[in-house]
Amino acid sequence: MTDPPLDNSCLIRYIQRWQAGDRTAADELLRATGQRLEKLARRMYRTFPNIHNEADSGDVFQNSIIRLLTSLKKLQPASTRDFFNLAAVHIRRELLDLARRCRHKTTLRFGHPDDSDSPRPHPVVPMAIVPSDDFELWVRFHQAVDRLPVSEREVVGLIFYHGWNQARIAELFGVDERTIRRRWTRACQRLRHMVGDELPDTLRG
Repeated sequence: MTDPPLDNSCLIRYIQRWQAGDRTAADELLRATGQRLEKLARRMYRTFPNIHNEADSGDVFQNSIIRLLTSLKKLQPASTRDFFNLAAVHIRRELLDLARRCRHKTTLRFGHPDDSDSPRPHPVVPMAIVPSDDFELWVRFHQAVDRLPVSEREVVGLIFYHGWNQARIAELFGVDERTIRRRWTRACQRLRHMVGDELPDTLRG
């Protein structure tokens, strides 16, 4: 089962009603988009190491929806494409905040003693910890995606997070596939500049 189709005019009506204080509009919007958003949250959740002991993908989805609805009180995406791009931004930011909290807890547990002279319990090692170098790399990578120009961030999001191929993206955007290939190549170059050469194989451009 898939979400019912959502056209631009319907999306705008939902958001305008929500901005006017109609709470039922948010429920209707989420019924129309929730399955796709939840799938996106699950895919993005899998790309973040060291957080699976802190929250599951359902928690990430729910918290991201709260962020999204809050932003829609002030923002008006012009199309369903803009709406899903905005949703991806909020999911990524929720995951980054979660990753930072996990990093902070790990640092307190293993790394830097505070000024207290009180005895410390033996550290409890969390399950499935990713090596710290890999952890920092992934945090930097997802932060870098947020800093890409919009057109390039869209392409990276659809390829890396959604698993789309370039031909399908070109069809969605109504452009030549070579245009998408150029955006993808430029995005990968920017990411290498911001993050370094240790990118996932799918981001070699």
